[in-house]
Amino acid sequence: GGAPNGGPPPPRPGMPAAGAPAGMPAQRGPTPPRLGASPHGARPPPPAGSGAPRSGAPPLPGAAPPPMAPPPPRMGPPGMGGAIPMMQPPGQGAGPLPPRMGAPPSRPSLPGTTPPSARAGQPFGGGYVQPAVGMSGDFDQPLAETFRALTVSSGPGGGSVISPAELQRPTPEELAEPMRLDTRGDSGRQRGQCPPKYMRMTTNALPNSPATKGKAALPLGAIIKPMARDDAAPVAVVNFGAVGVVRCRRCRTYVNPFVTFIDGGRRWRCNVCSLANDCPSDYICDLDEHGVRRDVAERPELSSGVVEFVAPAEYMVRPPQPPVFLFVVEVSYAAVSSGMLRCVAATLAHTIDHLPGGERTQVGVITYDSTLHFYNLHGSTPQMLVVPELDEPFCPMPGEALVNLSERRDVVKQLLEKLPSMFGATQATEVATGPALKAAYTVAQHVGGKVSLFSATRPTVGDGKLLNREGAGGAANGKGAEGGGLLAPACDFYKTLARIARYGEIWR
Repeated sequence: GGAPNGGPPPPRPGMPAAGAPAGMPAQRGPTPPRLGASPHGARPPPPAGSGAPRSGAPPLPGAAPPPMAPPPPRMGPPGMGGAIPMMQPPGQGAGPLPPRMGAPPSRPSLPGTTPPSARAGQPFGGGYVQPAVGMSGDFDQPLAETFRALTVSSGPGGGSVISPAELQRPTPEELAEPMRLDTRGDSGRQRGQCPPKYMRMTTNALPNSPATKGKAALPLGAIIKPMARDDAAPVAVVNFGAVGVVRCRRCRTYVNPFVTFIDGGRRWRCNVCSLANDCPSDYICDLDEHGVRRDVAERPELSSGVVEFVAPAEYMVRPPQPPVFLFVVEVSYAAVSSGMLRCVAATLAHTIDHLPGGERTQVGVITYDSTLHFYNLHGSTPQMLVVPELDEPFCPMPGEALVNLSERRDVVKQLLEKLPSMFGATQATEVATGPALKAAYTVAQHVGGKVSLFSATRPTVGDGKLLNREGAGGAANGKGAEGGGLLAPACDFYKTLARIARYGEIWR
């Protein structure tokens, strides 16, 4: 009863199976089904004509061991006689694996060992099973093929993304022409566009929708220089005369090259608020076949992006006044000893020759310490008048404190040269800055102008005087650094005076 060809003898009933540990009883009853096998121990018959022995039968003498191919799984839930399909390991019913990129060449298998193709489905270190050929994440698939399969037609959220092939490329003509408008010359300026000398945008193109602006995330702004000068393209002056400046009655937009004329030129539509406005009777003109005024080339406001309008009388608070410059200079002991008075007098003597306004310019000088000093410049030599009243300061010579600079330039320069010597021996330490500013307002309130104050000491007398808030005395009054009073004004005199002077067109 030995086994054929020296094989192990079959197990006897009641004896442990070959390979089982001693002392362990032989397994009885049905063997539990393997994962992927059909239930109830049913096995499909072998294919016809294959000549392979039935599964479970002992191998024939001299025959090669049968392959470990599992039967094809049935589809369906396990409770209905089906099984979950398993990944077929490579090497069973498949050809040899292609070599991996960069892998060393395979060596021939030794006799009695399993070839590498038969071990392809065995677990690697850590229990990881090599995936099948052609599946996602295959080790043998080149990395370039994986990236070649990617697409940019859809984004992570499922939304469409612009393909790079659909983006428009600049033409050779556009690349040859510079992008900045100020370098293009007259050929790069379109009709109605403002030259970059006066206004320039931070970007050459604006987004056409809020969504595009949000994606671009570019700040939008403009650099405006209304008083710039461009000798190559001077600004045209437009005078509407008795018609008045043509503006939109709703948003007050000036007529410009981008408005649309309708109803045969009798009305025009605002390009900002789309309101239809009536044209003045003297401003009506016929339209051509394209709806454009026939006199557009003769109207700078309809063909140029920058013009200067002559304002009529209704745009003025009062008739145009001559430019007035009133200088208020401190002449106390601190101002003289520090050299401020000498420096201010020399600077003003040099500056009056460059004041704007031409022949209509008027100037005046007021000095102060503990009193106020006015100067009559209408004679051959300057004459000083002193006003000691600080509570209600007044001008002793109304209408004569200001003189025409072109007519009295020599007298004004003579006064500025004498100021350092006139107050060189002064011992006045009190300073009445507030009353001096009130007196300057009294002098210039009827014509307006610009008041320039030169002071070297803290005001100590009269309106607007300030106390020393630093040190123990200021802190004891609750207005020191601990109380935070240094950041707040001690009085509202200067704020109130500036608000009143603004209505008299006085600036300082």
